[in-house]
Amino acid sequence: MELKTYIRILMRKWWIVIPAFLITFTSTMAFTFAQAPTYRATATFVMSPSAAQGDVRAYVDYLDIMSRRTEIANTYTQVAMSNQIRQGVVTALGLSPAQDEKIDVESKQRAGTNVLEVAVEGSDPVLIADYANRIGAATIAYAEKLYEAYPLTPLDLASPPVDPLKPNKPLNLAVGAALGLVLGVALAFLSEYIQAPLEGMLNVGILDEDTGAYNKRYFLQRLGEEMSRAKRNKYPLSLAMMNIDHPGVMRASLSPQFRGEALRKVTVFLKQYLREEDVMARLEGTTFAFLLPDMTEEKAKDIMERLQTRMAWTAFEMEKSGLKLNLSGAAGVAAYTHNGAGQAELLSSASQALQKAEATGYGKVSLYAESEPTDNSQP
Repeated sequence: MELKTYIRILMRKWWIVIPAFLITFTSTMAFTFAQAPTYRATATFVMSPSAAQGDVRAYVDYLDIMSRRTEIANTYTQVAMSNQIRQGVVTALGLSPAQDEKIDVESKQRAGTNVLEVAVEGSDPVLIADYANRIGAATIAYAEKLYEAYPLTPLDLASPPVDPLKPNKPLNLAVGAALGLVLGVALAFLSEYIQAPLEGMLNVGILDEDTGAYNKRYFLQRLGEEMSRAKRNKYPLSLAMMNIDHPGVMRASLSPQFRGEALRKVTVFLKQYLREEDVMARLEGTTFAFLLPDMTEEKAKDIMERLQTRMAWTAFEMEKSGLKLNLSGAAGVAAYTHNGAGQAELLSSASQALQKAEATGYGKVSLYAESEPTDNSQP
């Protein structure tokens, strides 16, 4: 399908897209603002050889050992996250086990450095900053007993964070909006997919098998209904007929399959430029009728001229033969004037206008008012 076909489906199914978007976005917003904020405070420490290690040569040796061996740094990170260090901090802060369960502690060595990072997450920004600094102080004290030659020193102490780590409200709302839009579009196309077979079953008996347009029987039924409505409400109603032909293409001597393929392509092409309430039907042969409710004859003439221009400028490629055809047509338009005329008379008027357009030349549109009446016989 072309892009405009997708757009047309979405516009027709707006009543699915908009509610799905609003429900998803509103749910995301409610969930986001209902979440308790979580903050993150980080303290950093540096591991380095003790400056008291004898001469410069010894200091360099200790520095080389520290750079080539990661066990010392890994040990310090494990110490910072140990239960012993954590329980000491919990006791010092006077926290209950329930309060401590809501606090997460993470310790790691920054890649390519001798910097140890202690990060604490929780709902109280002041508490987690104090918690991180106390974890660091306890780890420094414990490290002095393990590796006296490689002490830890504070680099940046943790401070109470201002902005929460999560929820990330802008990101959540953007994701919610995107998911709502995707869900709405998916439901719209799913509805269209399900509806298509149902409409196909309902359309059995009212479509022309060769072209896919409505058949004459259904068109006459709709014509009567629209004439009655137009007369009752004093609305304009126009009827147009178009004969589609091309030298050497639509002649009776050509195969029915070739003519049928060409007319099917023309039907699909013309339908996309009609309104949803318009009715296009095949009357017979290469003659099509267009029922245009709430449209004056002048406006109907403009529409038919536009359709003929678009059709003349479009090359219809026949899939079986590979040929490309530029088809042309002639059209006649008649308006229903609420004067008590019946279907046969309105059809005859449109047929007379079509005959005059054909006599003038293909690519022309004629109004019934400009034609000389001949008879009231139905085409």
